[in-house]
Amino acid sequence: MDTLVYTADISALNDPAVFERLLGAVPEYRREKAMRFKFPGGRMQSLGVGLLLKQACRDAGIEGADEDVVLGENGKPAFRNHPEIHFNLSHSKTRVMCVLSPYEAGCDVEHVRVGRSRLAERFFKEGETRWIHSFAEGEAQDEAFCRLWTLKECYMKVTGRGMALSPDKFTFSVTSEGILLNHDGPRPEYTFREISRDDGFRYAYCLKGMLERHCVVCREIDLTGTAPFKEVAR
Repeated sequence: MDTLVYTADISALNDPAVFERLLGAVPEYRREKAMRFKFPGGRMQSLGVGLLLKQACRDAGIEGADEDVVLGENGKPAFRNHPEIHFNLSHSKTRVMCVLSPYEAGCDVEHVRVGRSRLAERFFKEGETRWIHSFAEGEAQDEAFCRLWTLKECYMKVTGRGMALSPDKFTFSVTSEGILLNHDGPRPEYTFREISRDDGFRYAYCLKGMLERHCVVCREIDLTGTAPFKEVAR
């Protein structure tokens, strides 16, 4: 099985008719979770990641796996009936992301926000802060901060510990040879990759124990495209 990394724009879900139509395509627990959000943005994000996961399951040949999701320790989700397949979800503003893999996985998408680089010393180790400050002040440093933040989130999520694992307890080195993690020593079993797009967001994902020749398929998904989602029974 290939690893699938899917991203999508959820702006179209701002249309109530589109939102209602696609809400009927996801399982009941996802519908309920989406509608618990007070504001439309949260509802759109929750529905968006649910739609991406549904598409990924279909493409991986495990259609319906997303209808029975359980939460492990610290709230990490998993498929009840396919424990050998892992997934992770993320959202930021109008962008959503999903990774589905035979390896333990984590992913993160973040909007690059102005002025965030000023917080580097608060969250990162000295070497990471120096790396951020090696870029030109302003936009370049803000993007470097966001790159490190997405990598940190990926690792915290793939471990299943989430924010229980403080981001200042481990470090990254971003070099021309790749992205290296140090957490109580080098951790080469974790592979980190980024997706670069000129859209004001940063994307990253992490796979644990990935074999060198493993295939990763990255796709941008049109949630309202010509192959509509099949509505599930309410």
